[in-house]
Amino acid sequence: MKRSKLIFIIILVIYFLPLILIWFEEAEINLNPFDYARITDIDYTAVVADNPGDGGKIFVTERLTYDIHAASKNNPFWELWRDLPEDTVDGLKVEYKVNSVKQILDDGTEIAYEESPKLYWNDSDYLSSSTLYGPGKWYHSEGPYNEDKRQYECLLLYVDGLYREKVTFEIEYEMSNASLYYNDCSELYISLYSGNTIKYLNSYDGQILFPNSIMPKEGNYEVHTYGTNNYDFPYTESDTLNPGYHTFSFKLDKNNLKFIPYTNYLEFALISFGEDKHSFTKYAPENYYSGDNVLSELRDDNTSFEETKEKSKQYQIYLLIGAIITSIFITIYTINTNKRMSKKHKFYKPTTKIKFFREIPSDLDPNFVANLLFSKSNRTNYNKDGYSATILSLVRKKYIKLEKIEDYLDWNFNNVKIVILKKPEPIQQLNLLENDLINKNNNIDKSLTLTPTEEHYFNLICKYSSYGIELPMEILQRKVASDYENTETFINNINSSITNIGVTEGYFQKSDYTEAKTSIQHLSKTYRNLGILSIILCNLISYYFTFLGISYGAFFILGFVFLINSLYLRKISGKYVLLTQFGEDEYEKWRGLYNFLNSETLMKERTIIELPLWEQYLVYATAFGISEKVIKALKIRCPDVTSSDMLSNPYYSSRSFYRSSHSFRYATHSAIRTAHSSSYGGYGGFSGHGYGGGGRGGGGGRRGSLTHIIIIK
Repeated sequence: MKRSKLIFIIILVIYFLPLILIWFEEAEINLNPFDYARITDIDYTAVVADNPGDGGKIFVTERLTYDIHAASKNNPFWELWRDLPEDTVDGLKVEYKVNSVKQILDDGTEIAYEESPKLYWNDSDYLSSSTLYGPGKWYHSEGPYNEDKRQYECLLLYVDGLYREKVTFEIEYEMSNASLYYNDCSELYISLYSGNTIKYLNSYDGQILFPNSIMPKEGNYEVHTYGTNNYDFPYTESDTLNPGYHTFSFKLDKNNLKFIPYTNYLEFALISFGEDKHSFTKYAPENYYSGDNVLSELRDDNTSFEETKEKSKQYQIYLLIGAIITSIFITIYTINTNKRMSKKHKFYKPTTKIKFFREIPSDLDPNFVANLLFSKSNRTNYNKDGYSATILSLVRKKYIKLEKIEDYLDWNFNNVKIVILKKPEPIQQLNLLENDLINKNNNIDKSLTLTPTEEHYFNLICKYSSYGIELPMEILQRKVASDYENTETFINNINSSITNIGVTEGYFQKSDYTEAKTSIQHLSKTYRNLGILSIILCNLISYYFTFLGISYGAFFILGFVFLINSLYLRKISGKYVLLTQFGEDEYEKWRGLYNFLNSETLMKERTIIELPLWEQYLVYATAFGISEKVIKALKIRCPDVTSSDMLSNPYYSSRSFYRSSHSFRYATHSAIRTAHSSSYGGYGGFSGHGYGGGGRGGGGGRRGSLTHIIIIK
């Protein structure tokens, strides 16, 4: 339940994070609402000029209102700024010359600011008694933009520590190369405002004045506006508003000043042609294309932009429909998973459904049982403890026992040694049927013989033991961690043995029994990755770099469907394990035993359970990762366990014993990583000598040797 809740929370975060970021963008939310200086209102007037020496220029007067909210009185704002858009059009760079700056008080009083001799960044530069650099001064940083050199195309206003107030400034400046001369037309192109701060504007009132002497006649010009989420903004024309001038004016309020990243600007353009094609560019400087005919190209660009505006909604609907259709296709494909898999493979169902199974189904290798039991789990990190289970099984079968190194110390990992009670003698490799026949003829109790994985563990212990008698647990793990090549061979033999048991004894249809399940899990991961990419990356790219915006949530829908289908595939993947009919029936029994050991039924059971069965319960429960359940039940049901050496030893039920399994796994993983890295560097572990388990010429991935047992007397 906790895992499912975590997955649900992660999906919610992934799904809503881009939406939240976009909402912050659109809602004009500042994460620190008391630390900003924003331009909120602009009154803009530009006069077009085409006189000798002034060709291509406009003369601009702006009234800027700043809303200032410094976070602290001890750290107010000492400078304000007005970004001046940097543009290079057809080889001509737009340049600026600031002529004057005045602060306009509420009563209309004007305070003239002087030009500062330098650009400064430290308060100490101007908060001095000399006031050489400010306050009450301005500085025009001409750029070009270079963050490292602190160069910006902007006007800085050095003020006297403003905390929370609104102030208004009037600035006058010249903008060169605004008018562009071409062979068959002319264009006035003005970038009025742009950048991220544009979203804070409450009003923008503008006038662009053409002297009547240079104003093209009606029919000989076209006017275009660009920007806002509507792709343009309204304007009016008048010959009487400003006597002697033809005026283009606009009044934009909060309703007009809404933006998307794709059109996060305000721009104005006038194109003249025909007999008035050069009416306002007779003295304009030449650009790269002054000798070319570009009117048709300019019109095509405007037509393309207007078509984008008209088609943006249409394209967004297309994208939404495409996302829905794709989502339906993906969902249908996912629902048909069972049909597709059934055509490729044969899957069996258990003959009988078993909820609880109280007996041990068979004397099966605990490592193999754990892999069989959890083979259908859709988790890759299920809880199992093969090493501790194998140690317990070896103790139960009286091949080893664990003792204290020093009797006066407590039971803990560093004070425990393995005492070897029997000694293996490798014999010729036989198949399982031959081995069963030998055990039967020799009257050997199969329940006390070693399983393949137990053989590998036992051989490993004997390999590192002193004189084949005893081995401290701490030294075993140290040897495993340092004997790189042999440890890797040991792990390969364990994994190979598990597969061999499944195939040879008829549990698995084939050695790659998880092939179908793995393919479903890979598809699930692909869906998951596509879902995350769709919700995060595709949404952000679409919103910030295209005119499609979020397209009515198209990528959210697609990403969410990918994630839902990913979770569904992951959940059902466990169905597709290639077990035989026998394997399915045995799986059902072992699952029933797991349910029995993991439930409260074990403690409430009135049937008398013999100690040997409790020992087996503990071995398999340990392999399943639920040993604490059996230990708890054992303490309640069988407080007197003195007749069982295994159950009476307090170390086997301690946390220290089970923690040793985790450290053993860590030691093997560390050794394997080192073996892989050293194999490329020309270094390898020592070969070692001793019993089985695979040295440099060892068994590789094949099943370890079967053994006869010689009792040490």
